[in-house]
Amino acid sequence: MAWGKKPEGASTNRDAIENVLGRSCLIRGDLTAEGAFRIDGTIEGSVESRGAVIVGETGVVRGSVRGTDIVVAGTVEGNVTCSGHLEILAKGKVDGDIDARSVRIETGGVFCGTSRMGDQASALHGDGTPGAIPASSRGELSSAA
Repeated sequence: MAWGKKPEGASTNRDAIENVLGRSCLIRGDLTAEGAFRIDGTIEGSVESRGAVIVGETGVVRGSVRGTDIVVAGTVEGNVTCSGHLEILAKGKVDGDIDARSVRIETGGVFCGTSRMGDQASALHGDGTPGAIPASSRGELSSAA
């Protein structure tokens, strides 16, 4: 096997970063892609990916962020939805609601909003209202003292 060459049949990392927004870039509008994003500039709009989204230390997103796994080292001013893991690093800030399977916030990381976590975090429940408890799963409630 030669250096730098993968053996035939080896799988590629499905979340390899395909889209990079440099620190000097400013985009006004929404970004959507199949592959992973790394954002070191500013986006005034939403970001949606079927892969991972990384907001670098100099990155700012003024809008919602949606992806599989999301890492925030910069600033997100909007809601964050991920089907996997959300990580807010020490210099990261999320000012909005989060909806993720799991969340980790490093010491120094900032989160201002409400959170929904777990396997059903991204799904609508019961009557279609987020967080609603379906009538069939409610226990017997009694008003008797």
